[in-house]
Amino acid sequence: MHRFTLERYHGPGSRYVCPRCGRKRVFSRYVDTHNNNAHLSPDVGKCSRLDKCGYHYTPRQYFEDNPWLKEHNTTHSYTPPKPTPPQPPPKPKSPSLLPDTLLLRTQYKESPHTEWLMAHYGRADTLRIMRLYHIGASDDWTIFWQIDRLGRIRTGKCMRYDATTGKRLKEPGSIDWIHALMRREGALPEGWELTQCLYGEHLLAESPHAPVAVVEAYKTAHVGAILMPEYVWVAVDSMSGLTAERLAPLKGRSVILFPDEGRGFEEWTRRIEPIAREVGFKWRVSHFMEGRERGSDIADLV
Repeated sequence: MHRFTLERYHGPGSRYVCPRCGRKRVFSRYVDTHNNNAHLSPDVGKCSRLDKCGYHYTPRQYFEDNPWLKEHNTTHSYTPPKPTPPQPPPKPKSPSLLPDTLLLRTQYKESPHTEWLMAHYGRADTLRIMRLYHIGASDDWTIFWQIDRLGRIRTGKCMRYDATTGKRLKEPGSIDWIHALMRREGALPEGWELTQCLYGEHLLAESPHAPVAVVEAYKTAHVGAILMPEYVWVAVDSMSGLTAERLAPLKGRSVILFPDEGRGFEEWTRRIEPIAREVGFKWRVSHFMEGRERGSDIADLV
């Protein structure tokens, strides 16, 4: 049997204040089984908050730090050091960005996607949407720029569309990313890391009191912004894009989610509650697409 062991739990009085994190009743002290289970020292023990604190000062470390105590075989003459104050969490890393000049060279140019918008909703509304979202184009590519609430360019998603049907082309090579193109050309600085934001996030500051509509696809956000301009329409890019980090700018807002038909309603209803609680916004999930063609969204229906 080991001479020094952690004190067994026998009520709240057997758990103490952690010397590091300062939390009450989370600290177990080591006792000396050869000395009537006396505490070795008030700071010799283990914090139960392994992930948050991780403090563990063992008897071995204690006697290595105080060799004269081991020679005299005593556990009562040590004055513990002052507890180490909890360290503040590290500041969040600034996101990697792309230069504004890339957006300026491509924005407001027509593409198969904007041709489809014009055919169905008219030139005036389409130009308004092109200006709102800074929709870009290069040859037959439509570029959807992700611009955060500070107006910084995170990346741009490049997609090919059919101008007649309005649907995305699905053959290989019909999707790319601006940052990926730049990386292949060796134009990204070393250490550049992608941190996506909501598509349309920059519009939140322009309408601070408007309700926010969250959809999956960029095209759906454009159609929604034409038909229901009283909302700020943002897109998460994919079903898995519904995360607390991505939705953090919606703090304090009133939010309605429009999932695609299919498993979107059930999946987003399950995921949004803990996210909304963490971020802090009011929410509801729309039934609008339930019972429609499987996999369709608002843009397909309209």
